[in-house]
Amino acid sequence: MSTRADAIFKTVLQIVAIVLLVLIVAVILHKGYGDVSRLASEHSGADFWRALARHLFKNLSGA
Repeated sequence: MSTRADAIFKTVLQIVAIVLLVLIVAVILHKGYGDVSRLASEHSGADFWRALARHLFKNLSGA
């Protein structure tokens, strides 16, 4: 019986891990969408792409 309980426990932990991973990805995508939307409203045309590149490099460096 303990092996059945262990299997159920592992399955529940896997489901919780997947839900948390989906939540983390959703937060990252939401922040990215907000950042790109803000940049698009502040910059137009080719200036937007330069601002986006600056933003990405700044975030990669941890600044």
